[in-house]
Amino acid sequence: MRLTKGITGFDAEHLIEQDMRTFQSMVYHLVTSEQRAKVRQFIDEPPFVYMQAMVDLDGEKLTILHHRYMPYIAFAKQDEELPFTFLSKPRLHKYFPMRKCLEATTLMTLLSKDQALHSLSVTEWQYIAYFNSQTIGDVMFNAWD
Repeated sequence: MRLTKGITGFDAEHLIEQDMRTFQSMVYHLVTSEQRAKVRQFIDEPPFVYMQAMVDLDGEKLTILHHRYMPYIAFAKQDEELPFTFLSKPRLHKYFPMRKCLEATTLMTLLSKDQALHSLSVTEWQYIAYFNSQTIGDVMFNAWD
């Protein structure tokens, strides 16, 4: 996967911020369609590069992440610790139309694997080095401030 300039939240002036209400609507559609599903909490903290929903689904506590500047969705174990432990949930993709649901294998790919492929800015590479981000998921769903 190619990371484009601004995906870290820095140098993102050219990107359009995604709408929290649309994300909430998609998550509510998921929990009303799936048995044994419940929304526990939505979190939208603008300094972070993602919005998130805490969901109980089939006895599992999940975090659903929506990138703030790109139409990307990721699923992770609900955990207070960062970085996230990403999960693949292909059966949930249908609830997020017009969004790309990312697989755990993609998000856990080492950033150094295809470094020349990425078009991140110098500032973004500096933050990646400073925060020692290792994977594509670490960069895309970072909590840098």
